[in-house]
Amino acid sequence: MDVQFQKNPILDFDEYESLPSSSVSAHMLAGAFAGIMEHCVMYPLDSVKTRMQSLQPQPGGVYRNVMEALVRMVQHEGIFRPVRGMSVVVAGAGPAHAAYFACYEHIKEILVLKTTSHYNHIAYGVAGSVATLLHDGVMTPADGKFNCFVNGSYCCNLFESIIRLC
Repeated sequence: MDVQFQKNPILDFDEYESLPSSSVSAHMLAGAFAGIMEHCVMYPLDSVKTRMQSLQPQPGGVYRNVMEALVRMVQHEGIFRPVRGMSVVVAGAGPAHAAYFACYEHIKEILVLKTTSHYNHIAYGVAGSVATLLHDGVMTPADGKFNCFVNGSYCCNLFESIIRLC
């Protein structure tokens, strides 16, 4: 029996790459939305991971696995404890990922024009490295505040956290 696969135009790499991609605002908007969604989805698990790795866990905070830690956090500290401080991370994720996407696409475009197609992978790597440095420069302070929230900081809202961070 001969099975034939149809080419899906939505997943066609050449068609994707031929889309107009010189719009910085489009890259920034896509990056901001992608970063915010990623951090919102992963935040509760990151909160549990940070709690499990902390040197001074909360009283009774010895957990056997992630699910047990999440359940105990909710039972003992309330339903919103795993997402406490998310606003700080979201406030950092939007600009950080917007800058990452825009920087990556811009540097990639410049370097690809200056290299032969044989060396494009190097251009992509350099663009990714520079974009990551920019991204981490924005996200590191936000992650620091995240750790304070998870470990029982006295800051209770986004604006107070930003003021105390500075």
